[in-house]
Amino acid sequence: MAAGDLITTDGQIEWRGTLLGVDTAFGLVQLEGWQDLPDMRDGDAELANAHGYQPGQLHSDRRIVTLSFELGDPNPAAFRAAESTLRRITAPDENPAEEPLVVQWQGIKAMVWARCVRRSIPTPVEYSYGLTRGAIQWRATNPRLLHLPQQSFTTNPPVAGGGGLVWPLVWPLVWGSAQSGGELVITNDGNAHAQPVWRITGPCTRPVIRNVDTGAELAFDATYTLPAGQTLVLTTQDKSVLLSTGVSRSNRLERRQWFTLPPGDTRVRFETSDGTGQLECLYYHTSF
Repeated sequence: MAAGDLITTDGQIEWRGTLLGVDTAFGLVQLEGWQDLPDMRDGDAELANAHGYQPGQLHSDRRIVTLSFELGDPNPAAFRAAESTLRRITAPDENPAEEPLVVQWQGIKAMVWARCVRRSIPTPVEYSYGLTRGAIQWRATNPRLLHLPQQSFTTNPPVAGGGGLVWPLVWPLVWGSAQSGGELVITNDGNAHAQPVWRITGPCTRPVIRNVDTGAELAFDATYTLPAGQTLVLTTQDKSVLLSTGVSRSNRLERRQWFTLPPGDTRVRFETSDGTGQLECLYYHTSF
């Protein structure tokens, strides 16, 4: 089962295979940090002998998501079982890896990779009657909201056209076919830049991924050959270049003009020196 598959309505949160929020034992009181813009950090530089600052880069901080919930059940056994579930799914792991946190809000199911950093289960006098209000907080190092499901598009290198005019010319003229293939039009329906993952499948020699709109390229050196049956994965977020076996090939990437996918359409072209291979683009419609 994929992350988010348990969610059926707005206001539900899925974490570690458990539903929270609307229509669950952990009723939604408030969700903070999901629709909100995270704190921003800037590189503004103070102007010498002048008012104000020189504007610098502006970047988002980590996204902090807080769910305030109400847990109530007059059945003592059911109340204790729900509380036990809550404690289990929020317990810290020995492995600090982030996990998918999925929320559906206003019809959009989106995900961040996060870790649980806070859990509050107050014990007021109502607790003994099976009622409490608490909170869970997550922190995501990548603040982007990734709309589910993940998008995938593939293309092969362009194929040369065929045919052409035959002499002597005879009316009507029969023109040859134009070059075809090798290009993707990738649409990002979110409001923020998406960070694609590119998967190149061999065999092919000197693969090149080019942003047609900006000219930015991810190009391997002229002698690099990806063997048949192997896949090369280029991840924009961490700028890694890995074979499916886990071996890095970053040293063979000759031109490193990494690019993201802005809102709207982006045209991408895939070429290889021998005309073989396949390119797959994996990405999410992305928002802040």
